[in-house]
Amino acid sequence: MLEFKYELAMRVKNIARTGWMMRGVPPSESETVAEHSYEVAVLALVLGGRLRSSGFQVDVEKVLKLALLHDIVESITGDIVKAVKERIPNPRAIEVEALKELGMEEYAQLLEELEVGGSAEAYLVEVCDNLATLLQAIRYVNRGYTQVLELAESVRRRLEKLLTSGPLPREALNLLRETVSNLLISGEA
Repeated sequence: MLEFKYELAMRVKNIARTGWMMRGVPPSESETVAEHSYEVAVLALVLGGRLRSSGFQVDVEKVLKLALLHDIVESITGDIVKAVKERIPNPRAIEVEALKELGMEEYAQLLEELEVGGSAEAYLVEVCDNLATLLQAIRYVNRGYTQVLELAESVRRRLEKLLTSGPLPREALNLLRETVSNLLISGEA
């Protein structure tokens, strides 16, 4: 087993998210991968906690691990936009190699779970990933970066679809939809 390479993992603090820059947000103002991952983790903690306290089976510790790991390989690969990633023959192999380089190969199964989906925890992280992106897009639009509107609308549609079906009971989906809606309207979870 390789030794964990902390400084290498922390590169995400300096990697601006490519999608924002492609839409006119300057690198100096672009959200970093680490900032995005932090927001995803906070949302996952709040939403996972709400679900669990309402009686639904959610492993919040696992949700947090998934949220923190969901973009960690970008410390090695950089932030590859979806359109490019879809053209890579085997992106999963690249991610596994990146985990090995980071000395974090024991988390490969969690990243696989995120990619495959199906579990309540992976689903919740996908919801939070999209929600964090939508919230950041709204922030950019409010600052005058209207070029992100197309991305915001695309993510909003994806989030809406996620919140209408998923591996959770209907009551849990209703709670998620209500919480997300309140967050988008008021800015508070």
